[in-house]
Amino acid sequence: MNFLKKIWQKIRGIFIKRPPSTDKIISEVKTLLEQPINTNKIFTQIAESQHENERASLISLIAKHKTAESIIEFVEQDEQTLTAKKKGRKRLYELYELRTELQILEEKRAALDYTKSKIFFAEYPDTQSIERGVDSLRTLLKKNKSENNVKLSKISISEFDKSFQQLEKLLNDKSTLSRHTTREILKQKQEEIYKNKIKQNLSNIENLISQNKLVEAKTLINLISYSIKPNLQKELARLSKAKEKYKEKELYNYKRQEEELLKKQTKQAEFIKEQEEKRFAELKLKKEQEANQKKAEVERQNEKENRLKVLLNKKANWRDFQKVLQENSITAFYHFTDESNLKSIKENGGLFSWFYCDMNNISIPMPGGSLSSRQNDSINGKKDFVRISFNKENPMLFIALKDDRITKAVWLIIDIEVAYFENTEFSDKNAAAFASYKPIIGKEISNLENIRFEILKKAQRVKHYNLADDEKPFNQAEVLVKTWIPLKYITNINALT
Repeated sequence: MNFLKKIWQKIRGIFIKRPPSTDKIISEVKTLLEQPINTNKIFTQIAESQHENERASLISLIAKHKTAESIIEFVEQDEQTLTAKKKGRKRLYELYELRTELQILEEKRAALDYTKSKIFFAEYPDTQSIERGVDSLRTLLKKNKSENNVKLSKISISEFDKSFQQLEKLLNDKSTLSRHTTREILKQKQEEIYKNKIKQNLSNIENLISQNKLVEAKTLINLISYSIKPNLQKELARLSKAKEKYKEKELYNYKRQEEELLKKQTKQAEFIKEQEEKRFAELKLKKEQEANQKKAEVERQNEKENRLKVLLNKKANWRDFQKVLQENSITAFYHFTDESNLKSIKENGGLFSWFYCDMNNISIPMPGGSLSSRQNDSINGKKDFVRISFNKENPMLFIALKDDRITKAVWLIIDIEVAYFENTEFSDKNAAAFASYKPIIGKEISNLENIRFEILKKAQRVKHYNLADDEKPFNQAEVLVKTWIPLKYITNINALT
């Protein structure tokens, strides 16, 4: 049985909402009292409110604070009664029940207080009854013609004159009619001032709209809309017309701004388009120029290569030159240079004359020829020739090392095929030393036969500095190859680092 009772109590506890505990109620009212209220201010809000629900909510707010104060006061006076449970008997009431009853009573009292607050006490006493008494007195005086006492069933008047003067003064100074008239005049003046102010504000709104000062106009429209009274029909109509004009002006300004923005965007788009077209045209022109330059460069390169290739054409009687060289056991030619020049020689595809290098911006890190030899080459027309020797016993290498034009010498071995090129020339002495002794230079077979091969062979045996003085110039015999010796004719180029 007890088991079923416990189950029933649990089920009942789920569906029946339990009232709040005493501690919870005390906590709630303390939290409420932490936010004080101004009753007079709330009464003003109730008077200004147009909604019944809102007024009832404000009355309830006042009642809740009054109820909270009463509960706190009650708790402080009888704290033991609220906190300690008495065994053996049930309480006559619970705190939540007390709060509910107090809330109802406080709401009624707040409503009465609000009604009472609307009652205005007259500043002066009501004199209507006195005025009626005065009229009765005047009637009695006319009938009885008495100067002192007038006796009627229930009316007795003594010293009438003095009392009448007092009544007359009261009637003149403090009569309800006089006070009412004064109030009406004051009210009319205030109403007139109010109307004039509304009219002035309406004129200001119209002027601001005409001057296109819409921000100020809108602020003033909002201000008047909240303050204008419903009975001012003309002013309301004028305000409505001003609002319509404001909206028209605002719409006109918006359309104009949109048009200006569209115009600006269109102009900007046209400008961007022009810039893009200009940039495209410039880019196209640049590409065309680059293509033309590239084409011209290729043509110049091809032309240069063709001119260089033409230089490799052999002499018509090249076999006669071959026979002379073979008869004199010449199997190769030689050219000395600095080791630092090898990279340039490999990158540019061969050995070029110093003049060709200058004209084509080919850098020679350490040129072997001296300034005087270049000047002599320019004078005798041999500046565009590569000069090579018949053997390595060349005294010019010693001079170049001494002058620091060369620091680390290497010998390039040149194929004898270069002697068969159509423009290749032969000099029986140093071709650049014609100032001291005149060499014989030419590209004919006779010029090759004019070389003193026996002295060249002797220099290889005894060294060039052991030759007789009249023999030394002939040991500097040279082969002059026009402009270019291709890399493939330098037989030891790959072996050199």
